[in-house]
Amino acid sequence: MSIFGRAEPLRAHSVADLEISPPVPFREFASRSERRVAKRPRDLLGRAGFAVSIYLATRLALLLVAGICAAVQHKSLGAVLSLFDGGWYLKLAAHGYPTHALHVKSTLGFFPLYPMVIRAVSFVTTTSYLTSALMTSFVGGALATLLVQRLATAWWGARVGRKAVLAFCLFPGTVVFSLAYSECLTVPLALGTLLALRSKRWWLAGLLAGLATAVAPVALVLVIACAVAALRQIRQARQSGDRRSYKPLAAVALSVCGIGGFAIFLWVWTGTPFATLSAQHYGWYQQSEPLGIFGLPIVHHLVAHPRDVIAYLPSWNLWNGILGGAFLLLSIIGLWRSRHELSPGAFAYVLGIGLITIWSVMTPPNARMILIATPAVLIWARRLSPRGLTVFLTVEGALFVFMSALTLSGHMLP
Repeated sequence: MSIFGRAEPLRAHSVADLEISPPVPFREFASRSERRVAKRPRDLLGRAGFAVSIYLATRLALLLVAGICAAVQHKSLGAVLSLFDGGWYLKLAAHGYPTHALHVKSTLGFFPLYPMVIRAVSFVTTTSYLTSALMTSFVGGALATLLVQRLATAWWGARVGRKAVLAFCLFPGTVVFSLAYSECLTVPLALGTLLALRSKRWWLAGLLAGLATAVAPVALVLVIACAVAALRQIRQARQSGDRRSYKPLAAVALSVCGIGGFAIFLWVWTGTPFATLSAQHYGWYQQSEPLGIFGLPIVHHLVAHPRDVIAYLPSWNLWNGILGGAFLLLSIIGLWRSRHELSPGAFAYVLGIGLITIWSVMTPPNARMILIATPAVLIWARRLSPRGLTVFLTVEGALFVFMSALTLSGHMLP
């Protein structure tokens, strides 16, 4: 028996299901077609209304949790919603980058597109940077939810699409859509890229992926997704006799524009295109080599004082990474079994993020990283039986509230 329970079968039609009808006059046929077309906008609005309603409900729940955390800790609501990386993004939006490379924690450790959007929204709405950042996160999360429903519906049908919305909105990592975090841009841009790759809109896919690589370094996995989809399409074109079809490579070329443009800017602004890498490596001990965890000062301390290991076991961040790693592994197994139903490059995208969480020390497979690997969350709406999905959503909802409270109170990274 599968660890995912009984999968919901995809609907298939046989010849016996077809109904043979007498010829229909052209006018009657045209009127029926017009009625079907007229229903489409209402169907679209209905699907969007469901997704937006679920998203708003979860945002209201998080706002209540944030208010309680602020009251208990005697903090302002703004201070609660700008924890951790949020403070750095706000500082970057307000003051920009330093003019020379630094080997300490600084705004150079963060990519530019999200702070640029914050400044633009602040200019248009004449609101503070914090308000603009939270508005951007809220709208970006809503857009991500709509794209989740559209992508899951394209893969598995409308019914599973609605289930996927529930699984996505109740996932604990979505707390970042209520914080000043850049996932409000990374996630919808990644989903848009996967949708564009599915419909073979190569220029759009490359443009969206290129924007994403200017938001966060993890979005570089989209370059691999574009390359996988492009090579697959070129191979199919050659098999059909078309040896000049290199249009899919446009997606690959455009996907690196964001990180490439940022590197050029850093080269001109600070004198080195690797200023961000230096800040992340020396400031946040971000290492990108296998077993690099053994270079961390905390590991050196624990090796010298092994009894202190017990003191770190109650760490919520530790358990977030451990449980997240198990969840991601099971999700990847489920995605592999359903890989032929996915958009080209979707499985490579999730697998790439999973490898990053192993390869890089300071980016464990926590809820936020799994959220970026969105198909890893959606696959449960496809693979679980109705009863299994009910249990899954119940547990997920409880963890959503509990883990969000830990994050909003400052006890656990998102």
